[in-house]
Amino acid sequence: MHGKERCQSSSRHIRLIAVLFLLPFSLLAQNEEDALRIGTLQPGGTARSAGMANAFGALGADPSSIGINPAGFGLYRTSELSLTPSLEVNDASSQYYGTSASDVKTRFFFNNLALILNNPSDGGAWRSGTFGVVYDRQQTHHWRRQAFGERVPSSVLQRFVQEANGTAPGDLATRFPFTSSLAWDTYAMDPLDTLANTYVAGIPFGADTRQSHTIESRGASSQTAFFYSGNYMDRLYLGMSVGIMGHRYNRTTTHTDTSLDEGLDLEDATWREELTTSGNGIDVKAGVIVRVVERLRLGASFHSPQWMRLTDGYVTTMVTNFRSPDATGATSYTATSPDGIFAYRVNTPWRAVLSAAYVAGANGLVSVDYEYADFSRMRIRSSDQLLDTYDFALENAAIRGSYRVVHQVRVGTEWRTGNWYYRLGWGFAPDAYRTEDPRHGQALKTYAGGIGYRTDHVAVDLGLNLLQRTSRYFQYDQTLVDATVEDLQNYRAMVTVSFRP
Repeated sequence: MHGKERCQSSSRHIRLIAVLFLLPFSLLAQNEEDALRIGTLQPGGTARSAGMANAFGALGADPSSIGINPAGFGLYRTSELSLTPSLEVNDASSQYYGTSASDVKTRFFFNNLALILNNPSDGGAWRSGTFGVVYDRQQTHHWRRQAFGERVPSSVLQRFVQEANGTAPGDLATRFPFTSSLAWDTYAMDPLDTLANTYVAGIPFGADTRQSHTIESRGASSQTAFFYSGNYMDRLYLGMSVGIMGHRYNRTTTHTDTSLDEGLDLEDATWREELTTSGNGIDVKAGVIVRVVERLRLGASFHSPQWMRLTDGYVTTMVTNFRSPDATGATSYTATSPDGIFAYRVNTPWRAVLSAAYVAGANGLVSVDYEYADFSRMRIRSSDQLLDTYDFALENAAIRGSYRVVHQVRVGTEWRTGNWYYRLGWGFAPDAYRTEDPRHGQALKTYAGGIGYRTDHVAVDLGLNLLQRTSRYFQYDQTLVDATVEDLQNYRAMVTVSFRP
């Protein structure tokens, strides 16, 4: 008796707009992992800065200063217009219960667009002022990630059972419309004790299960910033910027459990979530660069938190297939959740950048950046545009307990032969999870190189990056399933064309 003859709840036929406060698994958003995705940014920059792994904090005279130290614009001697078309290839490989999987996604985009206007003074200590606007793409979300497991001793249905236990069947649609209610409506779980309101999964815990898990995402985090920087006596450079942040993220997660025990009537169950996050915000950066001696520059900058307003839209679906038909001959069932909408705010961590550069005259240079960010200080807050009493205390406690301070280092060098420039760089950004957290992964490492040809009025640069990191995540409750280990590699090629009068 698998319960396929029991009456279906009519709630699976209802589609409506809902604003709900749900457990993190029920929504799979507005939690600590959501905050980390929004708060993890790297300067996008130009092909020149990319060739040096964006170690540009004390160098300046490049649009990449918008993401590192706005005082760098004070080193411009003339106006400039530049654009940076780019191509990226994102390669994701996974290990899950001894099975390997991989997938690749390719994307063309504009990484940086800049208009810099330099206004030299007629005399006095302040030699010039520089202002303008820069668009900078600071994070990519274009990935297709797959994981496959053979003979996994659990299923996502057990997570739904644990969630539903203690709740009457008639209340599941109200309390858990995005998860266990769908499992109930598609007969993926059945009553175990009708008095205690407990349930049993159609694929019982411990039964060998074949699993596939796919996460397909797209979108980007970008900044359009307005800046002003001044040059005092060619020794001191001060700058400030105000940025308008944009965040676009679309993710489709598909998880399928297939029973390897042909004695079970439930053959497979697929749970699918579609999530769209969009929003904007602002941030402020201020910085200083000092030319200590002719060949040595030191820089420092402060980045405020990004104050983001975001809206999530989401919907989930459950599909089950059985080996034997019910009384009507049906073997497949589908249930769809309501359409969910949720508005909230995220404050990302503030950052500080210290920089040093040694400039060997016209021959070359070496530059180092150090960046500090405390990811445990991120916060999720209720929307200030709605009457909302939810305080996100659980989510913010998870942020404090899961994340740590990250010390990031970038090193780059550039050498010149005539009009030709040759560049190399390396970057290291530790994983933001605490070392004791089971999701802790390996650091993001950047390997960079580039070449450029520059004249008085036109410059063409090519920058190549390889970014590598290892991450760990759980497809559902970590007490039921092992972590999925991913090796993520991002290949980028950038070409910057810049024009100066």
